[in-house]
Amino acid sequence: MKNRHLPRTISQIRSMSLWAIGAVILLVVALTGIWFSGYFFGDGQRSNPQVSSRSESPGETKPPPLEWTSRQVFVAKTLDQVKQAVVKIEIPLEGGAAIETGTGFFIDRRGWIATNDHLVQHMNNRAYVRSADGQTYRIAGVVAKAPAMDLAIIELAERPVKMMILDLSYEDIPRLGTEVYAFGHPYNVDFSLSRGVVSRVLTTAELVENFPDHIVTKINSPPAMVWIQHDARTSPGNSGGPLLDGTGRVIGVNTFVHKLAQYGFASHIRYLRDLAKEATGAIQPLPDPAPPSLEGVTSESIVDLRQIRPLWQFAESISWTPGDLQQYQKLAEWARIANIVKILQVQGKIPPGVPPSVVDQAATEADGLFRTLTPRQISQESQHRLNTWAKEAGFQPHMGIVFVGRLVAETSPGIILLEFGNQGPHVLLRLRPDLPELNRDDPVFVAGLVSPQAAEIRIGRDSQQERVPVVWGMFVMSLAKSDETGTDTGSP
Repeated sequence: MKNRHLPRTISQIRSMSLWAIGAVILLVVALTGIWFSGYFFGDGQRSNPQVSSRSESPGETKPPPLEWTSRQVFVAKTLDQVKQAVVKIEIPLEGGAAIETGTGFFIDRRGWIATNDHLVQHMNNRAYVRSADGQTYRIAGVVAKAPAMDLAIIELAERPVKMMILDLSYEDIPRLGTEVYAFGHPYNVDFSLSRGVVSRVLTTAELVENFPDHIVTKINSPPAMVWIQHDARTSPGNSGGPLLDGTGRVIGVNTFVHKLAQYGFASHIRYLRDLAKEATGAIQPLPDPAPPSLEGVTSESIVDLRQIRPLWQFAESISWTPGDLQQYQKLAEWARIANIVKILQVQGKIPPGVPPSVVDQAATEADGLFRTLTPRQISQESQHRLNTWAKEAGFQPHMGIVFVGRLVAETSPGIILLEFGNQGPHVLLRLRPDLPELNRDDPVFVAGLVSPQAAEIRIGRDSQQERVPVVWGMFVMSLAKSDETGTDTGSP
């Protein structure tokens, strides 16, 4: 995860935990010989918060409007004001080709910002923060950190003229059902607010008792450390953001999320408050980004995550009807990248030291784009062109392929046999666990990844033996859908 264009090779893999640390990483990283170049996995557009500030109760006094003067500091009293205290932390990696992002918030008039230590661990001297008004500020360094609590405080190189800070005075243990709010940048949907309730308050020891391999065991969190479990929606990108009550007081710092149960976990604010009190003000400068090694990297092992959306947009611009081999190869490249990240997500494999959100985000984006595709968009002409160029490109191992075939049979659970084009060669297609609805003789659109393996099968009444390519089909769709006139779309 260093400078230039691609990082060092990582050959070992490990199982992905159900527990995700909430930073968003947009980076270049090797994964079992596959290289990822990251960028925005989402659409890069800001969205409205999922909820707005709470409405006034009868008799409640609305805070007066803020009137800024030079170097004036306010403490946020409403959720609307909290937004002005939250920042997006952006860490350029790989010479700027990749960005790791997370959340922080102002806690002190000296320009101190609280966040998670796991985000600070990746920081270099090119890191900066972005405020809600679009202003960016350089980071001077780290003034305090508590790795066992996944907390850190950074200081800006220059302070904003107008600064809003958050209230860290909360002392209580929140009761079950307490309404809470999470602020952050989930999947790069910037400055977004979500609402939920406290569902449980527990200690590190209780977490480990239920989940022996929990993240807290890896950072050696104190057994008595208090964690607030809540269901305010948090995702990668909320890492280091505040968990708040309705008045804008911080009750915790969002740190990790259980991906399946969709519960967020925040450390109680008392630990951040103590860390700030203990800080001497000495600044630890951030290091220079280090360059990666490109030794042994081949072109087919490069996966540029920045291309997921642009390649898809190109496919849409030509209506999935490539006019030449070069255009087809762009569609096949989308299929290659999308299948790699989806396979890794399904298999639960991730390179050491990389948050699970890297693969998760890319696979989620690819899934979202593919769901927008409908059978109507793959016309007869599209099918003919795709198969023509797919045949010319051939079934090259480790490369993407886009074609339409007819479903001949399901050979075993999760594996189907397709006939490529009209009476063409056969292909074995390995499907994802959440199988699409496919029926025999359906024309099937495939955006797949050619496996280095091949298979020997016997077909027909005379059991004629045939050697067929094997394709990972993480993105497939039946084209047996009727148009408005009731005519089925057939295979080319």
